[in-house]
Amino acid sequence: MAMLVISLVLGALAVTRVTRLLVDDRLTLGYRVWVRTKWGESSLPAYFVDCPWCTSIWVSALVMPGAVLWPNQWVIAALAIPAMSMVAGLVLDRE
Repeated sequence: MAMLVISLVLGALAVTRVTRLLVDDRLTLGYRVWVRTKWGESSLPAYFVDCPWCTSIWVSALVMPGAVLWPNQWVIAALAIPAMSMVAGLVLDRE
């Protein structure tokens, strides 16, 4: 049971970090520009690449089944990488 709870918490933090990566970070700016150029600024795909609420649904649909169905040390280790990146970013942004 404890492993499931840890997996769910790390999964939630990982979803938050991956969503931020896709919607806000400069690293994926080219992807967002490409979507806006291909489908137009006011298109539904352009809206989705800029909407963290929309993007997080799809990211969580990919991440959370693994966190819930296979809460083992390997899944937890994989989720810990983006989760700790999110925590570190929050701590650094406060300073």
